Amino acid sequence: MRRMPFARRALVTSLAAALGFATLALPTARAITFERLDATGNVVGIYTPAEGDWVFADGSRSSDLTALAGGGYSLLLDPDSFGLGEDTLQRSDIFGAGILLPASAGGYRVSFSANLRTWDAYNDGIAVPPLPDSHIGFWDLFAVNANTSNYYWNLVDRVGSEGGGEELPGPAAIGPGGLVDSLVPTPPAGSLVQYTNDGSNPAALPGATWAWGGRDYAAGYFESIRTNGSVQLATNQAVFVSFVLDTATVEQADQNYPSWGAFGRADAFVDVPDGEEGEPPGWSPGNPLLPVDGNVEDGVFEFAPFDITAEGPGGSTFLFIDPVIAIGYEYTVSGGPKFLEILLPTLGDADGYDIELLVSGDWQKVGEVAEGGTFTFAEAVSRFRVMGIDPDLELDPTNPVAFVTGVKFDGTGTVQLTMEAVTAPIPEPQTYALFAAGLALLAARRARRATR
Repeated sequence: MRRMPFARRALVTSLAAALGFATLALPTARAITFERLDATGNVVGIYTPAEGDWVFADGSRSSDLTALAGGGYSLLLDPDSFGLGEDTLQRSDIFGAGILLPASAGGYRVSFSANLRTWDAYNDGIAVPPLPDSHIGFWDLFAVNANTSNYYWNLVDRVGSEGGGEELPGPAAIGPGGLVDSLVPTPPAGSLVQYTNDGSNPAALPGATWAWGGRDYAAGYFESIRTNGSVQLATNQAVFVSFVLDTATVEQADQNYPSWGAFGRADAFVDVPDGEEGEPPGWSPGNPLLPVDGNVEDGVFEFAPFDITAEGPGGSTFLFIDPVIAIGYEYTVSGGPKFLEILLPTLGDADGYDIELLVSGDWQKVGEVAEGGTFTFAEAVSRFRVMGIDPDLELDPTNPVAFVTGVKFDGTGTVQLTMEAVTAPIPEPQTYALFAAGLALLAARRARRATR
């Protein structure tokens, strides 16, 4: 296992605490709320369940749920694990709660904030490869699911605490419920996945699912996310809604590398602590700040607003962020400070990269930078492109760790980052076979790494 040196981990932790790094400046967080929809999808009212209407997964307690004074609810996910270090244990279980919403003409939209932490992985290694000396598998998953069949924990096959380790007592097995990992077609490895199953995929969760999981484990840092989310299900039937942290679903489950978090902590994202000695996302190329929203089909990704401090990432050091790209990508920042300097990765691109700015409506080249090099803008900018990425590198446009870039800003404040992929043309017919063979070889290599 590759670990960050203790002195560095201690420094990172103390800096994060001193600078308030754990408190990303997000829009107002959302309590868990349920909006009724009509047959055309318009909101026609708010459904407010009683506290006693909630049903709890085996790993949670009624005290983990709070009715908020301003309306809505918040739910803690394994608060006994809050702030634990990387090498501690956690029960193999399903933590969370659910509620059965009465039939509505057009179904429901369920809104919530998510403030989640993990040391572990929910990754098959195909879309997102692990870091060097790290490992992957379907281990810890956060999910919000709305369907007309049953609660999440009644739909999945689970193991008890003995199923993933020997050090904690517990039942040998719970279930079976039918579904096994992966529960959504694209594993949410370090980024969000939203999926609606129209019933044609019996191996995936039914209904609408919002999911997030870790990219890998044993890398000396934790992954985290603070964002607002929602799921929407159009139906005239009663709806089962579940909010869960799943550390128990087969085929893979264990007690190692804990995860924890909260849904619906309105105006209180910082109430969920970071892990002990963890390196926050954005501090190094190995743990970049990843998008919290995006669509791999159109290549547009958004990041949660991020506070730039004078001595923190983006100020005196680079803030490492990572989009999904093909042959180039465009960065945009709105509000607060502007881009001042960038650091580009080393990938084997012999002729380096072109830096472009938008001038009078046209992209114009303003400089070149070798791979692994930096580029400083003559004046700070709010928008730029990196082009000239060698197409022979075949960077996967669905891989959020394919092209890790460092950025510095010209001041302090909160920034909102977005980026849009610049994709390569579709290959000519005679290149299809070669391209397909290359993808097959890449998938085979990654599959061999996807064992723990």
